[in-house]
Parts: sequence; structure tokens; C-alpha cells
Amino acid sequence: MNQLWSDWVKSLVVIVGLVLLAGSASVAHSHGTGEGEVPLWQWEPEQFQQHVATVRSGKDLTPESWPDGTRVAVSLSFDFDTEPVWMGFQGQQSPSYMSRGEYGARSGMPRIFKLLEKHDIPATFFIPAISMVLHPQVIEDIKKHADYEIGFHSYVHENPLTLSAAEERAVYEKAMKIFVERVGKRPAGFRSAAWDLTPATIQIVKEMGFLYESSMMADDRPYSLLANGEETGLIELPVEWILDDWPLFQISWPSQHVSIRNADDVYSIWKDEFDGAYEEGSMYILTMHPQVIGHRYRMKMLDKLVTYMKSKPGVWFATHEQIALYVKEQAGLGDDDTSAAKPAEERPAG
Repeated sequence: MNQLWSDWVKSLVVIVGLVLLAGSASVAHSHGTGEGEVPLWQWEPEQFQQHVATVRSGKDLTPESWPDGTRVAVSLSFDFDTEPVWMGFQGQQSPSYMSRGEYGARSGMPRIFKLLEKHDIPATFFIPAISMVLHPQVIEDIKKHADYEIGFHSYVHENPLTLSAAEERAVYEKAMKIFVERVGKRPAGFRSAAWDLTPATIQIVKEMGFLYESSMMADDRPYSLLANGEETGLIELPVEWILDDWPLFQISWPSQHVSIRNADDVYSIWKDEFDGAYEEGSMYILTMHPQVIGHRYRMKMLDKLVTYMKSKPGVWFATHEQIALYVKEQAGLGDDDTSAAKPAEERPAG
């Protein structure tokens, strides 16, 4: 009897082990492909072509020269994420994390306003709708400056990759309603909260009437955006992680990201990238977050960088919208029937 019991237990252990092994293999099998149960090494060449064509770079739209014969276009953008970046993207809703987001509004933004006014340069602010609700005075302060642009940046910094196409469309429409109520007009630019797009994003962005998109990284220069091999009519103003303060300066325990770089190190990276853009006669887009860049010693570094850029002849400081409109005109891209072809002040608010 004891032997039978022992044999039965051994058999059960073997069966459970095989089941667990099979389950693990299945999970690894599916997670590593993005195409269900079919591993990448079994794909045909046509499948790769179809997969990468979801969103792809089109024509280089760098103009022969920038306005008034300037050599390089520089655009400073600030993602005013505040509490939503922790609540929506990081999944953290505790008071401590909320205070980090609040820092961007309370301390970071006044310093940013002071720097922009000191150098008399424009900027583009991408703002989640809930940040507008939580910090309405900051939105009013931005609106006081005609040369500041406000771009679209989600509802509550949600990760679109976790949403169905219907959910993504619904949440953007919900955010757009708040945007128009708070800003008074529709935005020209779209920036994904995740710096990533779903297969449905581009169609949604087109239908919502945006002029440009700013989440992709296929080039350093402006380019047209393709979806499934077709021109979308959208202008891409690409971003890059080395030109973003979050990966260089931020601590985010939930995502296991820890980076507190010396400001001089970051200055070196950003300055060298600007020098490259200046030499090429192309474009330089810098992405920052008030709760990250807004700390005292980092703002001193940013002030030093802007001062350096201004010391070079032929630097055009512009908003993202101004760059998009200019490259569109220079490329001879005709207006269509969508509101995306019109300047923001001409687009209907509803």
C-alpha cells in the first residue's frame, strides 16, 4: 500500500511538472513573438514587411533652409504630466508620488516660465487633460503667452498599449473635450503618453484632425508618416530618449528606473546633439518634464544650454506647430479637407 502511494505521488509530481513546463513554454512562446503562437523564426519575409509597415517613416521633410535663412530649428517641449504620470502610467496613487507630480506645477513651471521669458523664446507644452483639471492656473498662465503652444497628451497619461481600439478612441475623445474647454481651441500636435502607438492610433489621430505627431524615433529630422504603406498626411516631429530628461535624471521605483545624472553630463549630451543638428542644418527637439528638469541645479544647466544655442548665428527657436507648418509649406504639401491642414487659431474649437 505504501509503495502504491509512493508511486502515485511520484506520478503526480511528474504530471504537474510537465504541465508547468508546458505552460511556461507556451507563455514564453507567445510573449516573444507578438504574433500569437508563431515564433519569429517561422515568419515569412512578407510577414515582417507587413508588421513593420504599421507605422513607418516617409519622406524627409527637412527644408533647404529655415525661416529668414536660419540654419537650425530648435524647439523646447515640456510634458506637463504632474500627478497623472504616476497615477496613469506608473500605477502609483500614494501621497508621496502625487507630491512629485505636484512639484512640476508648484516649483518646476515657475522656473520654466522665468527661463523662457529671460531668453524670450517660445515653447510647446504637452499636457494630459487631467493635469489641466488639477492645475487650471498653470494653463491660464501658458495661455497668456501667444508664442507658447499647448499640445495633446492623453487623458490621464494612460498607456495606450493596454487599450483596445475602441477604448483608445473613447479616452482621446474624452480628453479632447476637456482640452477644448480649458484651452479654447483644438490642438495641432499629438504626443502619445507612452511615446508609442497602437495599430489604431494613427487612424484616430487623423480623424481627430491633428497636423503633426511627435512620438516616433525613425530620424532626427521631420518626416512624413506612413501607415500600412500609405501617406497619412501627418508630419512626424521625432523624439529621442537621449534628448529627454526622464531617463537621464528621474528615479521611478515602480518601473525600476534609477538615474540621477550629473547635470554637466546631461549638458554635454544635449549640447553635442545640438552641435550635430546645427552642422547638418536640421532640427533639434528637446523633451522635458517640469517635475524633472524643474529642480534648481538642472534649471541652471538648461539656462546654460539655451545661452549656448543662442550664441550661435542662425538658430530658429520655434514651437512644434510652427515647425510642422513650415516644413509642410516648404514641402509643397497641399491642404486637404481636414482641419489638420489649418493653423491652430483657425481650427474649430468643437
